[in-house]
Amino acid sequence: MNTALIDIKPRLVLDTNVILDLLVFKDLSAEPIRLLLDTKQVDAVRTQASMAELIDVIGRPTFKLSREDQASIVQAWESRSRLLENTAIEPAPFACRDPDDQVFINMAYSIRPALLLSKDLRVLELQAIAKQHGIDISQDYERVRHFS
Repeated sequence: MNTALIDIKPRLVLDTNVILDLLVFKDLSAEPIRLLLDTKQVDAVRTQASMAELIDVIGRPTFKLSREDQASIVQAWESRSRLLENTAIEPAPFACRDPDDQVFINMAYSIRPALLLSKDLRVLELQAIAKQHGIDISQDYERVRHFS
């Protein structure tokens, strides 16, 4: 048996709104994601750009998060995900109409096959073309249970 294949885990990209549901709002619908991340059954990735966006978003006055809470959220995501270096990022051959969300498309393209969980309509409208490139885009958090 090829032991190198044993450690292959489903690859996962979470957009910022999904991370907020998971770590800020503690949304119960995100529980399937939390369980898989906590038990390291998926390979979730982050990039410097996606982290910068998360840090920017949780720092907004709307969230009323203390600096300690913000640092805790960043640490929680870093401990559950792996950094995808900039040199490993391939630009996807298709573009999101919202340039701010292209980072998530490129992340998923770079680690395909991958599941990209997003609540953003501009990302979700790319489901058909993304599927042709080995990327499953979904807003259904339960999808993580059935992705491999």
